Amino acid sequence: ILIKIKNRYVVRRKHMEKYYEIRLSSIGIAVCMVVFGILLTIYPEVSGIIFTRGFATVVLLFGLLHLWKYTRARKFEMGGTGNLIAAILLFILSAIGFFKPEVILSFLPFVTGSLLIVDGFVKIPLIKEMWDWGSELRWSALLSAGLPLVLGIILASYPFSAATLVIRVFGIFLLVDGISDIVRSNMVRKNNF
Repeated sequence: ILIKIKNRYVVRRKHMEKYYEIRLSSIGIAVCMVVFGILLTIYPEVSGIIFTRGFATVVLLFGLLHLWKYTRARKFEMGGTGNLIAAILLFILSAIGFFKPEVILSFLPFVTGSLLIVDGFVKIPLIKEMWDWGSELRWSALLSAGLPLVLGIILASYPFSAATLVIRVFGIFLLVDGISDIVRSNMVRKNNF
């Protein structure tokens, strides 16, 4: 019996050592998550603008690539009008990203808000149908139509603020996840070594 207990202990210890080695390699990722989580939580506007400017840089590079393709096509008299149009559109999008980053950041919340408004309006006939079916169904129908409508109006009216809130919430989730990974790894190490 003692040999079986000792063998289980040795197997468990080796298993935990392997687990700890794997978790140790992810400590660096957890620390990065904590750092980025703090930055996104404290500075959501700046983080959003940095992201948008990075996006604008990538779009600018694609625009330059299309412009280069256009000049090559013109050199060999192969047209290339599509590349020129693509380059112009990409340059415009890049300029918006550099000089008006809030426009790009507000696009997604605005579209989401508009879709929620449409969803709320579509469900208004549902309220009328369920009104006669009892008070519980009335409230569920009112909430089903009212919540998307209110949330959609808020998102569509204040898209940049909504984008800032989304960035801040994402930062908080990164922070909590990174801290929990670090704490869990430390607890495993302390319990098994």
